Amino acid sequence: MASHTEAVAEFRRGLAALESALEDVIPEETAFVPAPGKWNIRQLARHIADTEIVVGMRMRQIIAEDNPSLIPFDQEKWAANLGYENADAFDSLSRFRSLREDTTRLLESLPPHAFDRTGNHPERGVKLLLEWVELFGRHVYTHVAQIRGFREAWKNR
Repeated sequence: MASHTEAVAEFRRGLAALESALEDVIPEETAFVPAPGKWNIRQLARHIADTEIVVGMRMRQIIAEDNPSLIPFDQEKWAANLGYENADAFDSLSRFRSLREDTTRLLESLPPHAFDRTGNHPERGVKLLLEWVELFGRHVYTHVAQIRGFREAWKNR
């Protein structure tokens, strides 16, 4: 595991990575589906923003409560029922930016021992706050790589 300062710095950099991945994207490109059953850029951007809502809630629970139970969510149902297919990628980016900046400021204000606090997730088990910071820091980069791949497929269609 990284130190808490390294993990928070990487968590913060996820915003710049997403901004870079979406730079100069056009609406038609965001609707492009590279393969059957895959999400498009609109859906990925909305998923990233909505996941950030969950991330912020989980981290706040861990910081404020003693080993709280963390609730999983079904990302496929969220995508199907929350209008991801019609989402605007730049609106999603704006929402993500606000959420990520707010949670990052909170994390930067914590004393080092706070990152040893835990939360209990029914699918992932008991995890340290530090582990959640690392996990959701990586989450953005996973989807940034997908977005970049989709943009390349769009160019080569």
